[in-house]
Amino acid sequence: MKTALVVVLLVVLAAAEAKPYMQYDPDKATSIPLTHRPRSAEEEARHHEFVVGRQNKVVAPDFDHREDEDVHEVAIALSNMRDTQYVGQIGVGSPPQYLNVIFDTGSSNLWVASSLCSSLGCVSHASYDHSKSSTFRHVGYDIEVKFGTGLIRGFISEDTFSLGPLKVKAQSFGEITQETGSVFKTGRFSGILGLGYPSMSAYDITPVFDNIIRQRHLSVNMFSFYLSAYPVQESAIFLGPPNPDYYIGNFTWVHVVRKFYWQTVLRDVHVNGVEMGFCHDSSDGCRIVLDTGTSLITGPRAAMAKIFDQLQVDPFCRDLDKLPNVTLDIAGNLFTMEPNDYVIRSFDHETGEVKACKAGFMPLDVPPPRGPLWILGDIFLRKHYVLFDRDNDRIGIALANHNRTRTTS
Repeated sequence: MKTALVVVLLVVLAAAEAKPYMQYDPDKATSIPLTHRPRSAEEEARHHEFVVGRQNKVVAPDFDHREDEDVHEVAIALSNMRDTQYVGQIGVGSPPQYLNVIFDTGSSNLWVASSLCSSLGCVSHASYDHSKSSTFRHVGYDIEVKFGTGLIRGFISEDTFSLGPLKVKAQSFGEITQETGSVFKTGRFSGILGLGYPSMSAYDITPVFDNIIRQRHLSVNMFSFYLSAYPVQESAIFLGPPNPDYYIGNFTWVHVVRKFYWQTVLRDVHVNGVEMGFCHDSSDGCRIVLDTGTSLITGPRAAMAKIFDQLQVDPFCRDLDKLPNVTLDIAGNLFTMEPNDYVIRSFDHETGEVKACKAGFMPLDVPPPRGPLWILGDIFLRKHYVLFDRDNDRIGIALANHNRTRTTS
């Protein structure tokens, strides 16, 4: 997720007490573009045409594909909420009821707001009415998930989910009847679609992507993200092989070291070329995860304090070019973030102009056994096109291609 509040939400949500979720069946290749809000009806129509024009046309070299007749690749649009959230549309039920969700690699469960929910966070967004779906099935487990900024309550249901032309049948999910917390009132989403490993799923529910794998919807069991920077509106999630139009050069591959989060190894952080020595105490390095549900780069409080000492970002956005580069050594591969990459710009809601700046880093102490933990959120993903490969349990990182014909909000 994207704001500081959302960062806390996702991290704690992954560790929350919950009761069982049901299972998915995945096996077709789908790519889902992300869209930015708010959009006018005319803008939404143009963006929809932009995305649909790319559906069933995702082809990438150097990846093996199954030749099944009904296997395809799809692209679906995401919306960029001023660089704080990226939300995409899914359909729930038969016929589909369309809701905006966050596609979150930092969690594994799927939940959407129910029409039975009267909380402010629910009524301010579109919700799912199971009475209008011919494929709905009541499962019956009650759920309650607590996190730093509030809680959600509801029950487990089962229905068909649509991701573009892709239909995932008999998907179990949390139908939420109560939302407490400011993140729901201010967010632009009606739910979260978790893309983490099934070992993270609450209530032993099969995550959506695992059901996609089982139902053989994809030619290769991968998904990838391309995130634009506001006000550009070309963000997308691709299910199946990566789209070569959206990245430059080759992928750098790092292996998943624990099949829970999309977790790999951080060897160190360099600021202005100087090693900070954050991970030297362990031969295994630090734990780091790539999380599309987090907006910032987070790390242990003590380490972040040292980084902030080196990054004196002027709140009025002056002299940004004089700030140092920050380089992440991920499994022996160096990824450099320049000031233009890691400085967050706040926009005036009326004029759309930049009004303030700050560093896109945040201290976050994740307790054992899941922590200490570093998190690479959207700040890192905007610079890089990131591919999540379930077939080989690895993560591919390439430079994002932002030199494209652009659509702005």
